[in-house]
Amino acid sequence: MSSFSGKKIFSHARSKLTKSRKLRDIISKLSIKRLTHQPSSLVDNDDLSSIGNPTSSTGLGITLTNNSRNTVAQDVESRNVIVLSSGQQTEKKVSGLLLLPQELFDHITSYLGAANVAVLALVNKELMYRFMTSCMKTGITEPYEPVSYRVLNKFIEKTDASKTKIRGTLLSLIDYDLEDLVYCYKCKRIHDPFLPFIDRAYAPHKAARCADWSMDHHMPPRATRKLLRTISKRRLHGAPYRHLLQQVNNTQTTYHKGILVQVTLRARYRNSDLILRRQQVVSSVDKSALSLWLFGQMIKDPPRTGLSFLSLPKTYPMCNHGNWGSVYQPLIQQLVNPLCKNDHIRQNITRHEVACFSKEPLDVSKQEGHIICERLKWVVSGARHNPTDVHPLLGEVLGCANCTTDFSIDVVPLPEPFNWGFVLTSWIDLGRIDFCSQWDSHRDVRPGREVRRHVHGDICEAFEDLPSRLDYRPKISSVDGLRMANYVWGERAKVGLDKYINWTQGHTCNPATGWYEDPDPLEDADC
Repeated sequence: MSSFSGKKIFSHARSKLTKSRKLRDIISKLSIKRLTHQPSSLVDNDDLSSIGNPTSSTGLGITLTNNSRNTVAQDVESRNVIVLSSGQQTEKKVSGLLLLPQELFDHITSYLGAANVAVLALVNKELMYRFMTSCMKTGITEPYEPVSYRVLNKFIEKTDASKTKIRGTLLSLIDYDLEDLVYCYKCKRIHDPFLPFIDRAYAPHKAARCADWSMDHHMPPRATRKLLRTISKRRLHGAPYRHLLQQVNNTQTTYHKGILVQVTLRARYRNSDLILRRQQVVSSVDKSALSLWLFGQMIKDPPRTGLSFLSLPKTYPMCNHGNWGSVYQPLIQQLVNPLCKNDHIRQNITRHEVACFSKEPLDVSKQEGHIICERLKWVVSGARHNPTDVHPLLGEVLGCANCTTDFSIDVVPLPEPFNWGFVLTSWIDLGRIDFCSQWDSHRDVRPGREVRRHVHGDICEAFEDLPSRLDYRPKISSVDGLRMANYVWGERAKVGLDKYINWTQGHTCNPATGWYEDPDPLEDADC
């Protein structure tokens, strides 16, 4: 009988444990077990996604493990030795993450979501090797599929039950490193941000649904949002972006049945936040009591079905949480009710119709003491504060408590033949476009949103570079004033010719590239 040897006993026990298939299965399950992860600060770039890292209903998880018998430190050391031409050996600088004990490394990666695991695997070859090894051990891929992109594709397919959220989060994260490409959650692809603006004849495979929002939404079109995302990425990377900012600043002018609607969008950066200003000018070529009532009908939401025959030009709402008509109803009533010709005493609710108002010329801006007349005097004057007694809502900058939006209704002088009109202005703070509370507040109405604490003109003050919201005065740029004349139409309308001919005017877009060929010039405040 051989003498007692502790070394022999330990070696024999280790060989037995190594050959035990059941024990190997238990160790494998413990190493790849996915713990319940905390919500990540990175979210999908989808308007319909929730805050927090999207989770998969399959429950399939993975950690980055190493199939080698060597320790992590030994394996990394053997992979990072460089032999110089002189025969000397030098070592690369290895990240401390790769030198962690395997158990601690597995515990850290178990808190990551599927999209974050895929991004971590793309960092370097070592992490990709561990990722592919773990995928083969868990049965996600077969051993004969060593190509990295195929392994990533199989991993995303099996972890993403909805086939959209995890893939969208992964592409959104990768998107940040691509300055001139953008991820579109509608197309489910990464493409040129100008693709939605290109004519279908030049881009037959583009998705039509990812191009625009309707005018029922207060945000700019989806195509513009993709361009804004590209501008923000270039700004974060230190690349030139002002030439792209010119492509965002656009103006659309529509004249329909004697009513003008001009919508102007401008974008400016203030610190790290992107702020948009959408300015809507509404004016009638005929100044009458009927035109004031029609203005009230245009800003009401939703419009009355009985007035659909009027086919009035539409205006954008202020935000998802309110509409112009409900906030400014007292102002509209003060403007409209005294001009009604009919008696509504017997009605419980006053309902005005077209017959209630006269079509005879009536310009309230020329009536001394009228709120429109007094407000226009102050707008064109150099006085700091308005001393006249006007309605408190006219010209006051208000704000939404549920999203980062300021808004105002005011009056502004216009060139002939319009003379003056109403201006509806919204200032929208988008933050850094993605992964921030400002952007999330502008999505569809959902419970549990953060309540905005300072709601009285701070966004307007930041965009306009004003010390106080009380100093804000609306104005129309000279370029937009010329667009209201539509070449020689204004001269003809002054003498009563072609006053009711419909027309529209916008930017000239190159159909092959999607770029504006006549963008608005940038102002000094644009940055």
